[in-house]
Amino acid sequence: MLKLSNSTIKKHLKNLTREELEAEILNMTKIYPIIQEHYFSILFPDSEEVLDKYKKIIEKEFVHKGEILRYQIMKQAIKDFSNVSTNKGQIAELMIFTVECGVDFTLSYGDIDDEKFYRTISSIFEQALKYIVDNQLEEEFVDLCNELTRSSQSIGWGFGDGMMELYSDYLGYLEEEDLE
Repeated sequence: MLKLSNSTIKKHLKNLTREELEAEILNMTKIYPIIQEHYFSILFPDSEEVLDKYKKIIEKEFVHKGEILRYQIMKQAIKDFSNVSTNKGQIAELMIFTVECGVDFTLSYGDIDDEKFYRTISSIFEQALKYIVDNQLEEEFVDLCNELTRSSQSIGWGFGDGMMELYSDYLGYLEEEDLE
């Protein structure tokens, strides 16, 4: 893949007039929808329109039991949204939403005979917890994370125990009565 240095791009941009620069940005937003999503997120940071698009991408992966879940699509949706959004709460929400979908999927259809499924969902939960702590969003997400951890306790393959351990590592110890 061709790669231009930042200095080369800056040199090009300095040679453009304001009108040419605006035209170039507007043209890029037409050609690359992800750039338009980025600007939408900057201009309307509390809007959930872009978040909902990425939630639908993830939710679609959990629709039918028996079909292969495409983990890379879920992970890419999180990555893409993280790149376009400036709203840290929504980024955390998308990660937690993915874990919710995984837990709900298992509770609806029974234990999944796929270790990769549990590793992926656990990995996303850990990523979400780390992001929540790093961005000081605990107050906003602690109850939801608690509920996810609690609802995962009946899931096999050590998944519930792993969720409990992750919760404890990042948000603190849960008492037994919190799990009932």
